[in-house]
Amino acid sequence: MGEPRRMGGPRGVQHAGKSTVFPVGKTIRATLVLHPDDAERKLYEELVTGMGVAGAQVLREALHELHKRETKKRKARERRQQAKQAASATTEELPKAG
Repeated sequence: MGEPRRMGGPRGVQHAGKSTVFPVGKTIRATLVLHPDDAERKLYEELVTGMGVAGAQVLREALHELHKRETKKRKARERRQQAKQAASATTEELPKAG
């Protein structure tokens, strides 16, 4: 019968115009399709059964954890950038030896 048909586009890539605008007063429905051969499906099933909660709750908690991780990364990146700018500003102010 062949490979099961999958939705178009590369997995994990933000599709232009699809997920950049979120209307404030409108409900967002995030759809996640997990095929039998997807590695994430086993993880999802283990979490749902192990935690004894709905699948949507597993995804909500995953979003919180991902947000925390990405916020830490972003703040660290911003600190490095600020330190780099401060270091370059310091070297520009030093008088040149003559």
